Amino acid sequence: MIDEPWLARLVIEPLDRKQHDRAAFSCGKARIDNFLTLAAQHADKDFSKTYVAVEPPSARVLGYYALCPHGIDVSTLPPQDQKRLPRHPVIGAIYLSMIGVDGAFQGRGLGTFLLADAVKLCVTLADKAGGAFIVLDALNEDAARLYRRYGFHDLPTPDQESRMLMSIAKARAAAAG
Repeated sequence: MIDEPWLARLVIEPLDRKQHDRAAFSCGKARIDNFLTLAAQHADKDFSKTYVAVEPPSARVLGYYALCPHGIDVSTLPPQDQKRLPRHPVIGAIYLSMIGVDGAFQGRGLGTFLLADAVKLCVTLADKAGGAFIVLDALNEDAARLYRRYGFHDLPTPDQESRMLMSIAKARAAAAG
């Protein structure tokens, strides 16, 4: 059930290791929990940037997502996604490398809230620097179903069966609507 009054009180902001309390975060998936402990180091090295959801005045991280630049081998795209692309072997994209919600706050709509914010930020980034797609790797089939509901489609590749993408044009339309 979506808890709209609670979501309205949340703030999503760039991770700040001095301000945000990451220690209590636990979503139950080691890969997602562990990433949050390294996220500030990744930001320092410009590998990715992480955005956290907090409920002020608390600095406890309730959920987060991370983005980084990415490139897609155009030959791996379905024909409908190759249309109108420049004739380059690799096309720019934005990779949604991680998204997670603390177990204590799951089931209240925070994952969808974070995904919507990530898509909006990807559109802003694409408007400023380019990028034709948002790319992600679904953690499992439940996550993939959620992403499909929000407009991502499967792009299985030989090394990534869970790869999904959404065109920036589709994301732009979704963010505007």
